[in-house]
Amino acid sequence: MASYTFLVMSDSHGDRHVVEDIKQHYQGKVTALFHNGDSELPSTDPIWSGIEVVRGNCDYDNGYEDTNVRHFGEVTLVQTHGHLQGINFGWQRLDLLAQSEDADVCLYGHLHRADAWKNGKTVFVNPGSVLQPRGEVQEKLYALVGVDDDKISVDFYSLNHQLYPSLSKVFER
Repeated sequence: MASYTFLVMSDSHGDRHVVEDIKQHYQGKVTALFHNGDSELPSTDPIWSGIEVVRGNCDYDNGYEDTNVRHFGEVTLVQTHGHLQGINFGWQRLDLLAQSEDADVCLYGHLHRADAWKNGKTVFVNPGSVLQPRGEVQEKLYALVGVDDDKISVDFYSLNHQLYPSLSKVFER
């Protein structure tokens, strides 16, 4: 199997500049770029060319999809914002979404908290927020997710593209 690297950001809440900066830094260097919603930008904005994006609870443009399923070779990735799965109240519905797609990776946002965890075969990744972080880590972050035959790695980066090592995790496949 080939190896893949995915750039994942979320919850930019109108800050087009931060999305553009991250896109320019990684375009052509990763397999795919993802934005997990709450951009508050029009779905027709040219910035979305080359970025997989879903609708968040603060996105009122009907041009966005609620979920996105992508296949990269033998890797299945499902993307959603998370509000429709009620992630503020538990993980069951998000987990059911991932299971229904037999996902290797499930990307979500909404909580503004950088985290990565595994349930069953699926690694769940919230890249945090590039504008309004919440929780214990008050750093504006995004994530790089690496997938190969043996493992899925998740590393978080600050807006100056520096590794935030205390949150890095590696999961067996």
